[in-house]
Amino acid sequence: MKILKVCFLLVVFLVGSAFRPEKQSFEEIQKGLPKLKDVYERKEELIKMKCRSLEIPEETFGNMVVRVFKMEAVMEVWVQRSDGKYVKFKQFDIYALSGLLGPKRQQGDMQVPEGFYYINDFNPQSSYYLSLGINYPNESDTKLSEAERKGGNIFIHGAQCSAGCLAMSNYYIEDIYMCAVKACSNGQQKIPVQIFPFRMTPENMTYYLSFDPYKQHEEFWDNLLVGYKFFEKNKRVPDVSVDKYGRYQFTDPLSLQAEEREEK
Repeated sequence: MKILKVCFLLVVFLVGSAFRPEKQSFEEIQKGLPKLKDVYERKEELIKMKCRSLEIPEETFGNMVVRVFKMEAVMEVWVQRSDGKYVKFKQFDIYALSGLLGPKRQQGDMQVPEGFYYINDFNPQSSYYLSLGINYPNESDTKLSEAERKGGNIFIHGAQCSAGCLAMSNYYIEDIYMCAVKACSNGQQKIPVQIFPFRMTPENMTYYLSFDPYKQHEEFWDNLLVGYKFFEKNKRVPDVSVDKYGRYQFTDPLSLQAEEREEK
């Protein structure tokens, strides 16, 4: 009887294992957390409806990019459609951001960074409700800053207070966090975060550079302007690298793909 019982339990275990999912997706893991479970129950259908209205595959959800404009205190989430171009998915008011216009160069300056970053951390247990980490200091920051301590721990988060971070309302960070989870779960390894001092129109560039405190940033802002213009014109995200001087270099990914096809 004992042998039969052991055999029966082994069969049950093997059959159960065959039907058990091998591995949960990143999104499934996040949705299993109490806070995110509540968010998904309230908002996932709204996200899917927005996808349908913008011709974004709702089940696969495209790559996304976050764009920030400090002076306007606005954050935009853009999502890639099946034709490869990005469309504005949602726009959010930034509740609080500290410092002045210009890049972050050292620890304790209370500045919000400016430049081309990506999300490198998801924290659903944040003391600021939900948070998404940004990879400051990046390679450009490291080369352009002479400070021994350049700072770090820059996040997009809720809780409506900022000390160098981008503080959103809890309601807004739910949407941003959920979109980032979906993009990551569907294969986007690095979600770009582009942070600009303002919408970099010719009028704004002329206006802000007319103020003495901002003239020191002219060369840096001219560099950011190249990446800004690329996205505005093409609605695609450029590949970003950094040269030995700390300047951003922008390459059209479609041009690289064309070169690879020619070589083959």
